[in-house]
Amino acid sequence: MNIYYKTAATARGGRSGNTSLDSGTFSIDTVLPGAGKEGLTPEELFSLGYAACFDNAMKEAAKFKEIELGDDWRTQVAVGLGNSDDNKRLRFDIDITAYLPGMDQETADRLVATTHKLCPFSNSMGENIDVRLNAKTRAD
Repeated sequence: MNIYYKTAATARGGRSGNTSLDSGTFSIDTVLPGAGKEGLTPEELFSLGYAACFDNAMKEAAKFKEIELGDDWRTQVAVGLGNSDDNKRLRFDIDITAYLPGMDQETADRLVATTHKLCPFSNSMGENIDVRLNAKTRAD
């Protein structure tokens, strides 16, 4: 594999600690869900990265497919954490919603499916994570 970019982060204290980029450009306290403390959960951090990656991949897919995105498009990634079907492991559950106001539904659905094939986060999921894709074409 050719590596185009690589970054590193270091966590101290797990979900009740601090995680920072080794470059020193970003640091955040990490918390357990519902802890009532300042900070982000690892799932929130994951959703931030996935949303940015998918949104950029959608821009590239639209350019490649010659689809006009308009001015108000955006991507939401909701990340859940739950038990696997056999209750032996914790797994992510992901909903990706692309908001593409003014686009016809068929084009939007095709664009989101293509984006899912291009996005490095999506490509890294394999069959281990449930991912649902949604395209919304009305402004809400």
